[in-house]
Amino acid sequence: MDTAGEDVTTDDAPLLTVRQRRRDAMLHDALLFATAFTAGALIYVVARVVVDDSETFWAVGLSNDLILAGLVAGEVFLLLNNGLRQGVRGHSIGKHRVGLRVVDATSGRPTGALRGLLRGLILAVLLDLALAVVPIGLPTVLRRLTPDEWHVGGAAYVALLVILVPLLLPTDRGLADRVVRTRVEEATGEGALTTPQHRTWLLALDVIGLIGVLTIVTLYLAFFWPLIWQLPSLL
Repeated sequence: MDTAGEDVTTDDAPLLTVRQRRRDAMLHDALLFATAFTAGALIYVVARVVVDDSETFWAVGLSNDLILAGLVAGEVFLLLNNGLRQGVRGHSIGKHRVGLRVVDATSGRPTGALRGLLRGLILAVLLDLALAVVPIGLPTVLRRLTPDEWHVGGAAYVALLVILVPLLLPTDRGLADRVVRTRVEEATGEGALTTPQHRTWLLALDVIGLIGVLTIVTLYLAFFWPLIWQLPSLL
């Protein structure tokens, strides 16, 4: 039975609906995405300095490849966490923290690796497209892998709406759920929630990711501030 609209109660999240906890799970997963992004960017910085120790701080810190390395790491994490893990185990790390699981809409069981990866791929593509809305020409993965004539600014706004609509409107299923035929419901039984010890480690990773992303964002804001309000064209 689909419990997406019902009130549920756990020790950690009393009287929260599945929809509300799904938003909390997305925030948790987003913070871990930031951690993966930070790790990818840090690996790039170290590799760049090792190859050429004459590089200046601004040359490395504002490099398009720094952002690209972070996004590649973040989107690979998204595929593994919200794709493979969710398909095999039934939950992402964020959903496990709030007591949710993703299951086949008919059978109520985890979807398996292939459908999980498809779900993760849809989310990664939507996120990558939506990041093109940022008005400083972020070097997203799809922008680097596709010809310039394929780049349509309107696609970024469509992707952003597809991501935001399930969060802003009273709907229980997003695009990925409808394509892969899944639903999100309350997890029950042993192991339904992350253990307190794992929560402590995850909180530390959240803080690292947040600090890393804020550092990079601050550098870019300082340099690109005059361009911030120049939104991309729809054509």
